Amino acid sequence: MDLLRAVIIGAKGTPYHDGLFFFDVFFPSGYPNEPPLVYYHSRGLQLNPNLYPNGYVCLSLLNTWRGRGNEKWTPGVSTMLQVLVSIQGLILNAKPFFNEPLMIFKSGTYFGEAWSLKYNEDTFILSVRTMMYTMKNPPKVCF
Repeated sequence: MDLLRAVIIGAKGTPYHDGLFFFDVFFPSGYPNEPPLVYYHSRGLQLNPNLYPNGYVCLSLLNTWRGRGNEKWTPGVSTMLQVLVSIQGLILNAKPFFNEPLMIFKSGTYFGEAWSLKYNEDTFILSVRTMMYTMKNPPKVCF
């Protein structure tokens, strides 16, 4: 069984800034012709519309969300590095409120930006709670 534990550090300028986010990756026998399976150690909290409390990671590169062309896993081209960079840049971003499919249309509006700010405040608090819990109870391998 091929497993990888990855830790992504939240980028500056995001509600995830300097947070440590743990992911377990399982490489199926068909890898690299099929995407890896990625599990997020959520601690039961939903910090982002694309990171579920049950550990599910919603990302087109993992074929867990619809996508077009190079947004989806391409055998022989897509890599694990791409997956990790996509999670850090596309999911753990500065305005995660707009990761919610219908909320992207509110981007740039007064109400959309106000909701996004409130979402970021709540996300930061959840991020801190996740870090406190993780420090007390380090994640175990999920697969």
